[in-house]
Amino acid sequence: MRALFAGLLALMLLLPSATMAAEIRHADHIWQDEHRLLVRVQLDMDLPEVLLDALANGVGVDFVSEVRLEYRRGIIGERTVMAQTRAVRLEYYALSRHYAVTDLQRQKIELAPTLGDALEVLARRLGRVVLDLDRASLRPGRDYTLATRVLVDHAALPLPLQWDARLRGAYVTRLGWYRWSLD
Repeated sequence: MRALFAGLLALMLLLPSATMAAEIRHADHIWQDEHRLLVRVQLDMDLPEVLLDALANGVGVDFVSEVRLEYRRGIIGERTVMAQTRAVRLEYYALSRHYAVTDLQRQKIELAPTLGDALEVLARRLGRVVLDLDRASLRPGRDYTLATRVLVDHAALPLPLQWDARLRGAYVTRLGWYRWSLD
């Protein structure tokens, strides 16, 4: 038994720790009209070494921002009323020394000269999600909440990089969902 615990401890020390790559600083929402709810999320983005290496070697990294409108059903938990995702790809082009941030739904591409600029554009793209929701369909008296998180799309990475990214804990956001009330 002692050998098992010693082996687990050694394994934990040898594996790199999880890197906090996206932290949600603040989130809010605004009704654009009676049928559109804009969710605004302020993100601090940073990439772990394994994803920086992937970018330098020509591998694009896809990120997904998920937003859900939920209401609480007592002790049973939350029920999702509506969900929306936004996918954005980050790529590096070595010949031009520029980063490309592509909104995968709209096929809109923005170029950035530095990684810091690219991460700002990436955070801005991931942090704006529109829910097509009729405001009149919300029932009065229900406690509605909005929930959001940002993830890397591991399935879009090449297979050897998928394992490497998962083993190194390459992309970790705040545990669980970031929630706030829809008032």
